[in-house]
Amino acid sequence: MAATRSKTRNLEQELQLAQLERQQLESKQLRQALNDNGKSKPLHTVLGQFVPLITALVAVAGFLWGVYQYQVQQNKSLEAQKLQSKQELKTAERDFMKPWLDNQREIYLQALTAAATVANSDNPDEVARATEEFWVLYHGKMILFETGDVEKAMIAFGGCIKNACDRAKLDAQLHQLASAMASSMSATAKMTYDEYSAQQVKYLSEASGGQ
Repeated sequence: MAATRSKTRNLEQELQLAQLERQQLESKQLRQALNDNGKSKPLHTVLGQFVPLITALVAVAGFLWGVYQYQVQQNKSLEAQKLQSKQELKTAERDFMKPWLDNQREIYLQALTAAATVANSDNPDEVARATEEFWVLYHGKMILFETGDVEKAMIAFGGCIKNACDRAKLDAQLHQLASAMASSMSATAKMTYDEYSAQQVKYLSEASGGQ
């Protein structure tokens, strides 16, 4: 019986000691916490608190950069498509104008050859045939193809024929006609059909000059 009471007292003492140690540890932790509140925290601890925020900002920045890059690429693709469409349209217009330019060159050459014969041949029969051909072209095919400067040069040469200009005057008018035709063909080669049509002479009334 005495042994039992002694064992009980020992347990109570050990329990009291354990509670005392716990109270001392809690007191020590409380004092440490109070001391920490009055002190600056280490830099790595402060930075660690911002890690989640920094991570979120980096993620947002990466997303926005991706959106920007996508928009830039889309704009480049759109511009490239527009440029390609313009080039394809220009190519199609040039292909459309090629037969017209070939015909213009042929008719110009016929009219220039006739004018050259009129201005330089010593054969009356050749001059007569060339004069007739010049007027046929003047009142016919040339109307479809001549531009303003060529029309003026044709009128000037036709006026010289009517007024029986000398060879020197006819030859001077011939060279002006050739220059006008060359410039006209060069310009036509760079035009769309609408641009070419705008340059053509519009015969709304009876043309001045002629046979």
